[in-house]
Amino acid sequence: MNRKLVSILIIMLGIVITLTGCSLKSDDNSKATQSETEIDNNISEEQSTLKSTKDINLRDLDGKKTNYSFIYKKAIFSAKYTKDNWHIKDSYKITNANDIAIVCQALINIHPIHGKDMKSYRTVDDLVYEWQQHNLAYMILPDDNSWKSHAKDVDLDPADQGRSLEEMYEARTGSKLDVNKLKNIKNSQKVQNLKNKGKVQKIKNKIKEFIKSI
Repeated sequence: MNRKLVSILIIMLGIVITLTGCSLKSDDNSKATQSETEIDNNISEEQSTLKSTKDINLRDLDGKKTNYSFIYKKAIFSAKYTKDNWHIKDSYKITNANDIAIVCQALINIHPIHGKDMKSYRTVDDLVYEWQQHNLAYMILPDDNSWKSHAKDVDLDPADQGRSLEEMYEARTGSKLDVNKLKNIKNSQKVQNLKNKGKVQKIKNKIKEFIKSI
């Protein structure tokens, strides 16, 4: 009986050491962990809240058909129109594809945007795709990247029709974006965190086994 209790105490001590070690490691890599958590939260797409274009209350602010605002989840967003271009500020905050589609439909109902051929007009689907590419860029690019600050807003125009994240990045920076490398960095951090959690869980399971045998 005493031996078992001693064993339990030893294992509990092991848990304390393990948890402390994980905590210290987390502190040493606080920036990486914080960044990973932020990305995980952003990637998980929120539920749709819009049902029609009327829900965003799109308004012409000055009657000049240029400066508009709309409401999404009680927040006010800015949408500025110039010839064949809708600029939506802080577009990265809207992640649900259905809601993005409704916002885009409301915008092109007022001012349609030409496609690359300057004859056809852009559809809601390809506008949503472009918006999502910007969102993806904002999520995965490191803070010191030159395009990070630009990716937070989206410009819906003819030039970016059908462009992928990599193509947009190269067009703006003149260099290629290695998305897989960035993803691998995030995944390796995630895998290590899961391994640490697994070790702690194994120790907890052993304690439960000892307690049951007493």
